[in-house]
Amino acid sequence: MEVLFALVALVWGVRIFLNILTYAQLWWVKEYRWDRMIIHFGTPQGKRILWPALRRPPISSKSILLVVLSLVISGFIVWTVTLPILFRLAIADLLSFPITGVLVLILNAPTGIYHKLLIAKAVRKLRDHKPMMVIGITGSYGKTTTKEYLASILSTKFRVLKTEASKNSPIAIAEVILKSLKPEHELFVVEMGAYKIGEIAEMAAMVKPQIGIITAINAQHQDLFGSLENTMKAKYELVSGLEGKRIAIMNVDDERVQTMASWAKRDGCNVWEGRFQTTDVKAGFDGLEFTCIFGNEKAMVKAPVIGAHQVRNILAAIAGAVAAGMTFTEAGKAVGGIQPNSKSLGLIPGLNGSIYINDTFNNNPDSAKAALDILAWGKGKKYLVFHPMIELGEYASSSHREVGAYAARISDEIILTNRNFYEDFMKGVRSVSDTVEVWVLSSEKAASSLGSKLGAGDAVLFKGKEAEHVLRALCK
Repeated sequence: MEVLFALVALVWGVRIFLNILTYAQLWWVKEYRWDRMIIHFGTPQGKRILWPALRRPPISSKSILLVVLSLVISGFIVWTVTLPILFRLAIADLLSFPITGVLVLILNAPTGIYHKLLIAKAVRKLRDHKPMMVIGITGSYGKTTTKEYLASILSTKFRVLKTEASKNSPIAIAEVILKSLKPEHELFVVEMGAYKIGEIAEMAAMVKPQIGIITAINAQHQDLFGSLENTMKAKYELVSGLEGKRIAIMNVDDERVQTMASWAKRDGCNVWEGRFQTTDVKAGFDGLEFTCIFGNEKAMVKAPVIGAHQVRNILAAIAGAVAAGMTFTEAGKAVGGIQPNSKSLGLIPGLNGSIYINDTFNNNPDSAKAALDILAWGKGKKYLVFHPMIELGEYASSSHREVGAYAARISDEIILTNRNFYEDFMKGVRSVSDTVEVWVLSSEKAASSLGSKLGAGDAVLFKGKEAEHVLRALCK
């Protein structure tokens, strides 16, 4: 009996350890923000917080400290509480997530002070730098892609500094300034993200942009913004913060951005909307090409990226390059050198002659439908591995119904990575088809299921961050 108790205690202790690792990863995903974590609690995943899908956090000083302190406190409970060992383990287990939450609150205070010091230091370094053109980019989606395309185009003529990956907060901007800003840099391309009003205004005050690009507005992060009007106001803070040239490049194809363009005109900005037109768009697995028209000039543009929807990102990048001092011809030619993000519609040869479409960078209603349009190009059976969308607020149900219906028109089989908004997604699917199969599977089971079915010409779209776990399992 003692051996059995010891074995149970060991297994339970391992469970607590693995759960703490998973909670640390979850806090990292939520950027150590309680507002985002509270929203997570309202989902089926969040309601199973004691039985999470096991994950490992990225290695960083904060995640290591969070894990170590959580383990120390849990160990203290197990070794000091005067109860039978299984009761002590049960208490430590039940308290493991609250412990991480309290530690996040405690750690956020000194972290915030440290970040403010770094930001102040970065601002001083930026002010001491020779005059430099700064281009800010924001929007609900398309920010990172547009930033990368613009920086690539500009780098053919100028020395360019850009924010890294999809890091788009004040501290991320400060870190790249302190780490990478050199005297020879002539241009700084800055991606700006936000979850509430006031955050982009802080970033604009830091870098003082002369050119601002607004990509698009949709229901992304509505749980935090509260309304699309608040999203628009938050993103408009980039335009309000423009100095010097005050050029606002606005996506004419987005109705909400058009409204923001009218605000910019009212505020005296030099608004660029609809200046760059396209014809003869051709998109396929081998890339994208189209004719770009700017005034009386034309340029044949070719890019090694997937999807007709990329046209608007490329147009925004071309417009930003021209506004910064490149000629239209130079900018159009430089598009050929842009590189796609491997997690934004990246193509991977799959099992048995199939093809994998890696679109695990992010997920929102518009990007989901754009990615499904790519899946539709597949010649054989079409499979969708879908991470249900997050933080859509009052638009969550309708968005999942809409994407579910869109997916059912294209996919032969759908695998969901969790049960969040399952009923809404299924309503959309069944409004279109009674035959499309929909499963909710773990990463391992999803990979096993796909691996037994895929054949030549089949295509699998991996959409959203959790879908990457299935892709990794399938590629083992």
